[in-house]
Amino acid sequence: MDSRLLEYYLRVVELGSINRAAVDLGLSQPALSRHIALLEHEMQAQLFIRSQGGVRLTEAGKLLTDRTRPLLRQFAILREQVGERAAGQLSVGIPPSWHQIFTSAFVLRLLDEYSQIMLRMHEGVSNLLREHLLAGLLDLCVVPFDRAPAAGYKQTALLREPLVLVGNAKSGLSCSEPVPITYLDGLKLILPARPNVLRTQIENALNHKAMAFRTIVETDTLRLCLELAEQGLGHTVVPACALHEHGLGGMIRWAPIKRMSLTWSLYENEARSHSPAVHEGRRLLLSTVRASVESGHWYGVKLIGASLQE
Repeated sequence: MDSRLLEYYLRVVELGSINRAAVDLGLSQPALSRHIALLEHEMQAQLFIRSQGGVRLTEAGKLLTDRTRPLLRQFAILREQVGERAAGQLSVGIPPSWHQIFTSAFVLRLLDEYSQIMLRMHEGVSNLLREHLLAGLLDLCVVPFDRAPAAGYKQTALLREPLVLVGNAKSGLSCSEPVPITYLDGLKLILPARPNVLRTQIENALNHKAMAFRTIVETDTLRLCLELAEQGLGHTVVPACALHEHGLGGMIRWAPIKRMSLTWSLYENEARSHSPAVHEGRRLLLSTVRASVESGHWYGVKLIGASLQE
């Protein structure tokens, strides 16, 4: 039932006249009469006894009047709560490698569905995002899985994706031919500086096999890593999602590294979990991750979070 019918009905009851209520509501008398007739049809009862002096309630009308006022108060409260549900501020941290495969779609969806949210996006490498986490600057954040998560944050594992080795067109790499970690022995590498999780993982894997780990450039800028590799100055290692926009075109060539992967987790600031904006932002983030994976454009990815596999 349209709640406006009940509001029109109560105005007629209060003023005792359909004509006076029509003027008060800015409606024509025939239009208001049609609304009242529709309400009586839905109630399957006569609500008013009409006379030249106005209207008076029937027994059914008295019952409806008594029950309608609290119902409309509940509707008003519900409208306020729904309106406030997505209101507020939301601060989200996302790795730069997720930009093409996830971030743009997430921002567009959030702005479309929750225009009242004031969104602040932080895009940076994992160690920088962790610093923001520890400083309490982020409500939600996607970073590599940590066995000792930051205090005050709830960690939820999201997905696992391959690490890939990237070179230029002359590198001989092929996405259909995975390479072992030994392939990186002595290669000129362009990687983020410590304590980056990916850098540490590659360095530890090579050191474990007593192989040469050789960096020629340290940069926390993903685009620069890819550009230098494309120019043939060295190789870089990135999560598979970082190559979403490159595919097999251009000068970039890449290959998965056997048994090397990165697990991503969502961190939620427990001090802000009560916020409707954070709650809706988390729901939309999980939904967008699931849609990105199901699109089939995210190479080698595997969902591992229970909330993502529903």
